[in-house]
Amino acid sequence: MDEQELRAGLTLGRYELLVPIAQGGTASVWAARMKGPRGFEKIVAAKVMLSELLDDPDAETMFLDEARLVARIRHPNVAEVLDLGEERGVLFLVMEWVDGEPLTVIAREARSMGGVPLGIALKIAMQACAGLQAAHELRDDAGQLVGLVHRDVSPQNVLVGHDGQVKVIDFGVAKAASNQLRTSVGQMKGKVAYMAPEQAMGDPVDRRTDVFALGVVLYQLITGKHPFRGDNEFATLGRIRNKEPIEPPKALMPSLPDEVNDIIVKALSKPREGRFQTMTELQRALEKVCPVKESGNEELAGFMKSILGGRGEKKRAAIRLAMQRVDEKQPVEAAVPPEFTESKTLDSETFSQMLASLPKEAREVDLLSPTRPPAPSGADAPPAPPPAASLPAASFEVPNFRRRGSPVALIAAAMAIVLGIALAIWSFASDSSDPGTSSAGDPPKKPW
Repeated sequence: MDEQELRAGLTLGRYELLVPIAQGGTASVWAARMKGPRGFEKIVAAKVMLSELLDDPDAETMFLDEARLVARIRHPNVAEVLDLGEERGVLFLVMEWVDGEPLTVIAREARSMGGVPLGIALKIAMQACAGLQAAHELRDDAGQLVGLVHRDVSPQNVLVGHDGQVKVIDFGVAKAASNQLRTSVGQMKGKVAYMAPEQAMGDPVDRRTDVFALGVVLYQLITGKHPFRGDNEFATLGRIRNKEPIEPPKALMPSLPDEVNDIIVKALSKPREGRFQTMTELQRALEKVCPVKESGNEELAGFMKSILGGRGEKKRAAIRLAMQRVDEKQPVEAAVPPEFTESKTLDSETFSQMLASLPKEAREVDLLSPTRPPAPSGADAPPAPPPAASLPAASFEVPNFRRRGSPVALIAAAMAIVLGIALAIWSFASDSSDPGTSSAGDPPKKPW
């Protein structure tokens, strides 16, 4: 079955698809309705594997691994896996429905209020720590740790419910020592911008890899700037892989408490021995500077309401309308506003394929050449950063190169990618070969 054949009203097992919510590199996610006897029904999230990957045994194994591993996690800060099914050749995973938004949306909508307040950001991070710690401590039937590592901790995969409950989602590229699918040496899994150095180098990962990724998320949420973002994915990867320490967040926000600055710097230590060794250690450090209160979730819920207004109710109303139209056998295309669907960041598998297609010399230039431009000074220095965090809407989104389209569109996209890579290589080569042509006097480029 082609994913284009997936439609509102289609039944997969006992689940009825209602509206598409998101699509990534391996699956699309739908709001769905589980129907039972005597009028029972429940809204769930159905993650449907893309048909183009149905003949890929590795992709299928990853999909099944996610179901097998995450279904064993029982924690309020991890979205629960409820069921796994196959219908007419389509594999689908059923998860609890989280009535909330990812950090991408929250950060975007908070811009008009000056960004996400520090206390709110820390509370979100603490709940994410708790969920990830539960995943890291997952044990098999014999009581042995399975060695689970999420490997894709990013703003898209941290949801905040309208009730203030934080949920970690999408363990699609999670790694466990017992996984049937072994990641090949040098093969990267996860989003490039949130990789730890060992992950970016293709080295073995462990729970400290997720600590680093959550540190990147927290740094970005608080300062409004990504600590490693370059002009392109190659430059970003190079900044992660080199040994240069990060710019402390306090350099961007002088009012940031020293304790918070030190926590983030430690979480982002490039040698993993210098990081917090567990999520619990990171969580306790955050709790010292931001003690947990009984009203913590209420505070988060109030913040969600203040920045999102009636967005939650609009989405719920859209789903109710979809249910009504399905029951009446009416079209549902316009039932959900387009802003409720999220595009996914370029995944590292696609990026690895792009990288592998380049000549060896080009790969070395992009990854190993200095990527940080000379710091402007004097009159050319950039303006001071804003006092509060802000995350532009475009900061997390890039074109989804996996999504199907017309041949003309695909050819045009491929040509654009090749041209962009060629320009990036030429730019790096020019900068490296002629140090006397520094562009320190040019206006600085935005980090996003």
